[in-house]
Amino acid sequence: MHVDILSQLYERFVRRSALAGGLLAYVMFTWSLQQSGHLRATEDVYLQIVVIWLIGFFALAIIPRSRLGLDKKVTVLITTMWCNIGVVLMAVLVPDGVRIFMLVATLFGLMYASLYLDRGHVAVMGFLTYLFYALSSASLASYSVTDAQFELLLGLGYGFILAGGSILIFEAQVLRDGLRQRNEALRETMGRLQEMVLRDELTGVHNRRYILDVLRRQRSLADREQQGFTICYCDLDHFKQVNDQFGHVTGDKALRLFAQLAAGVIRNIDYVARFGGEEFVLVLVGADETASEHVANRLRVCTSELEIPGTSDGFVLTVSIGVTKARPGERVEDALARADRALYAAKIGGRNRVVVADA
Repeated sequence: MHVDILSQLYERFVRRSALAGGLLAYVMFTWSLQQSGHLRATEDVYLQIVVIWLIGFFALAIIPRSRLGLDKKVTVLITTMWCNIGVVLMAVLVPDGVRIFMLVATLFGLMYASLYLDRGHVAVMGFLTYLFYALSSASLASYSVTDAQFELLLGLGYGFILAGGSILIFEAQVLRDGLRQRNEALRETMGRLQEMVLRDELTGVHNRRYILDVLRRQRSLADREQQGFTICYCDLDHFKQVNDQFGHVTGDKALRLFAQLAAGVIRNIDYVARFGGEEFVLVLVGADETASEHVANRLRVCTSELEIPGTSDGFVLTVSIGVTKARPGERVEDALARADRALYAAKIGGRNRVVVADA
């Protein structure tokens, strides 16, 4: 999760840096035009336009959206439109064919917007950009500042460039969306595969690999935070006879019902896993031996009350459970071995019972 957040922050920084760098390069280019006399604006007028344009852009980029009361899409739309307005305003002040090359910069604004907005919003922004250019150009022509025929031809040319560029941007968005969907599908598939690797296919609870990893994590947490845990090692009594007498299908049903029952008697912070065959392991986080013994006995009693489809009348499924609390600094394997010995004591003591390991 932390890696994803850092990746998003880095990507956002790169995008904004690229946009800011493009704006500064455009300003430097227009400044050179103004200094060489290719811009219909005095130095004071030019500086006023540039300062207002850059202040507006950086204000939109820096001020949090929560302060503006706008969502992300609207903020991107306004920011990019503001950038394109500045580009167009500078371009219409150039009286010759260089203007068309300057106007191409508005396509970069559309490309930037396409990273965040859908095709409809990008199309609206492209239309507004062209509308602003047409109004600015018509305003110059009305004051006889420029040649009307030149403005008309340049306007048509810019319209074709804007339309063609928008089509390419739309195609790129289609490809991007397709890749994003495939990545999401791949991520979901990988998640399901990982879940399948960590869960027991028959019972639906976690498997041996997962519970061993949980025990190691809990061991580390216990060492750092002094929060212990208890292991309940469960084994269904005479389970081979269940398979031999009623069949493996019935035996599988019994395993599933017991797994569901075990998952139901523990808390959300606890764990249950099928450890192998008819053996299950419960990990009770922060529980002492007294509380764990109570949980184990509740599981034992409820197990004897289970109704297993496919069995004969009078059949009772029972479970033996060994309970032990993990000791400070000991290995997970040692704690499991002690729980296993307690389970063995429950077996030789008559089964259908809970035995707590000696301290």
